[in-house]
Amino acid sequence: MPMRLMRKKLWSFCSFLLFTFSALHCGAQAVQIQINFPEHRDSQLLVAGYYFGGLYVKDTLQLDAQGMALLSKDSLMDQGIYELYLNEQQHFDFLLGADQQFGIKLVPEKNQIRVEGANETKQFQAYINYLAGQKARYAELSAKLKDAPDSPAQIKHELQQLDQEVRQYQYTIGLKNKDNLFGKMVLATQRPTINPEQIPEKYRANDSLKWVYEYNFRKQHYWDNFDLGERALWRTPFVKSQLQDYFNKVLLQSPDSVLPEAIRIIEKFRDNAEIFQNLTSFLVNNTIQSKIMGMENVFVALAKRYYLSGQGHWADDKTMENIRQEVALRQNNLLGQPAPELLLEDAEGKFHSLYDQTARYTILAFWEPGCSHCKKEIPKLYDELFLQARPSELTVYAVYTMTDKQEWSDFLEQHELNGWHNLWDPKQISNMKRLYGIRTTPSFFLLDQDKKIIAKQLDVAGLRHFLMMKGVIPEKRNI
Repeated sequence: MPMRLMRKKLWSFCSFLLFTFSALHCGAQAVQIQINFPEHRDSQLLVAGYYFGGLYVKDTLQLDAQGMALLSKDSLMDQGIYELYLNEQQHFDFLLGADQQFGIKLVPEKNQIRVEGANETKQFQAYINYLAGQKARYAELSAKLKDAPDSPAQIKHELQQLDQEVRQYQYTIGLKNKDNLFGKMVLATQRPTINPEQIPEKYRANDSLKWVYEYNFRKQHYWDNFDLGERALWRTPFVKSQLQDYFNKVLLQSPDSVLPEAIRIIEKFRDNAEIFQNLTSFLVNNTIQSKIMGMENVFVALAKRYYLSGQGHWADDKTMENIRQEVALRQNNLLGQPAPELLLEDAEGKFHSLYDQTARYTILAFWEPGCSHCKKEIPKLYDELFLQARPSELTVYAVYTMTDKQEWSDFLEQHELNGWHNLWDPKQISNMKRLYGIRTTPSFFLLDQDKKIIAKQLDVAGLRHFLMMKGVIPEKRNI
């Protein structure tokens, strides 16, 4: 596997970075890039390529006594964005399109490169230079706006005009070059926008209907200008961010919205092994890393469908074992599903079923006295939630996860946690940690009257907010 450059990369296609290119001469081989860095004689130069959010070393060149080096290949390299890397302060991106015979020269006084030849690459540079100019205009207007807060209307109008000008330029030049990588990249950055006047009157008249119309428009047209099936676009810095934006911001963050769309896009590219793998891996990782409640439902569904079914043939044994473990810890306690039954003992040895709780809502709390966070959250749970709700509205099924009865009893007595169902599993036979995926404490689950999981892994503040919205806890409390 090629070495990956691990430093943070700030360049993106619309980041307005200014750099220039130059070239020398073409050669007979498919790839012939003459590199001239006269200020860096006898230095090593890395050639790296972008791929799906990463930057990977493709070749190592040695600059000679004149600062010259030649990158040559018998066959064409993959089209995309590449980087010449000298050091952390000097690294220069360039587009590698269909014409892969050109030259690059470093302009040391500007810490930039110039290229000559390869018309597509020169167009790309002109575009980047244009964006750099617009960035300077934007910075100037923004500074004026900051210095003149009492008269912002004209400046805001100019900023809007600048934005429209850039968008129109991008669309025009992208459309003009739509058949090459440069044009496809420019168009890929263009998000279709909706003209408010184009929204049907019946939707404009109602804010909720208008929001639904605009949401559906963004969802249906997000990929209009971006072809995920174009391999060269995967070799640019922004494909991953496009996917993250769509799945984490554009779509409603609920399993019912994200899961069908994830499956649709994966299946669309099933016949392209490379892209099928990329999309499947991305979506499984994206959902397991999400902090949005309910996204683990999507992870479990995708992991079972594509990995545990044997379709994820690219995953090594360690990856597969990690996925199996994560699915096992999550699949029994997913949002919207019935909570697994627990039958646990109180301090006198009497058993209590989770499903015997009759209140409108049940908080299932897993905790231990030795946990520093539990020492703060458990008393808050008692004072700020339990004592503020009517008994018919809220009950707490509090589970001590360890086996030191004295430690447990002392904490209950110290904080006077009376009225809860204080329970434990002294023989550790309930399998509760696996059933509920308990890896840290405290862990809270909110159940409805039917013991369906309606919220999970919230802190006390989050639970309080949720229960306030449900009318279980008054907004004004005497704590």
